[in-house]
Amino acid sequence: MFNMNRTRWGFDWGEFILGILFLVAGYGLFRSPKIGLTGLAIIFATLALLSGLTTIAGYRKLHDVTGMRANFALLLGIIDILIALVFFFDMSSAIVTLGYLFALWFIVDSLERLLVGRHLRDFGGGFYWVSIILDLLTLIIGILLFVNPIVAAVSLNTLIAIFFGLFGVNAIWIAIARSRS
Repeated sequence: MFNMNRTRWGFDWGEFILGILFLVAGYGLFRSPKIGLTGLAIIFATLALLSGLTTIAGYRKLHDVTGMRANFALLLGIIDILIALVFFFDMSSAIVTLGYLFALWFIVDSLERLLVGRHLRDFGGGFYWVSIILDLLTLIIGILLFVNPIVAAVSLNTLIAIFFGLFGVNAIWIAIARSRS
């Protein structure tokens, strides 16, 4: 009846702050669509690094709740950090491959959250399903960016801003859900 192994999360400040940063980045892209590709690459690298670090920081609790599935999150968190390092140290390659790397990052992060999101059911079905819907939307955006690079090039700022907004709302949503444990 009672799950004695249930991990007490409490309010997840790391996830909440990550969500706020993603919302600010999304808003900034909507307000200034002419932002340079170098600026986008730097923003991307910073957010990918923070996303990877947040995932790694939450690994232990996630492992307690999801078991071996948390290893996927750990691996994808490391991939986030590696992508960030490529962007930071090879800016010209980052700019050339920006559309594809954004798409890959969106797909990786969305899949990671879909793989380990089942623990949100413990906080109430609504938290789980809203998170799943937001993750599916960000996955679709990632696939659209990857499949059609011409559309990605023309609408990169808008699609990235939408992704950042959805990802930010979902991160805040997860932080709130975890506080209910």
